[in-house]
Amino acid sequence: MILLKTKDYKKSVNSLSKKDRSLLLKQEQFLVKDIFYSKLHTKRLKGFSNDHVYSFRITRAYRGIFRLLGDSVILFAIGHRKDIYESL
Repeated sequence: MILLKTKDYKKSVNSLSKKDRSLLLKQEQFLVKDIFYSKLHTKRLKGFSNDHVYSFRITRAYRGIFRLLGDSVILFAIGHRKDIYESL
């Protein structure tokens, strides 16, 4: 898999604590290997036209959102689990 990151995603990464950023890097490595790796807790999100949008766990509080496009994983959002889904 090829991992692509949007500008908004990169900005959101900078808002995370140093500890959370290091956890995110590990989770991104798992995404490249297998998007359904058990530590990611990947879930398909409903309400999108092509249904290839998923969330993955960064920490207990933070989630990342990505879209599958062919052989690419496009990371486009990070946020607190209570707020991230409303912002989409």
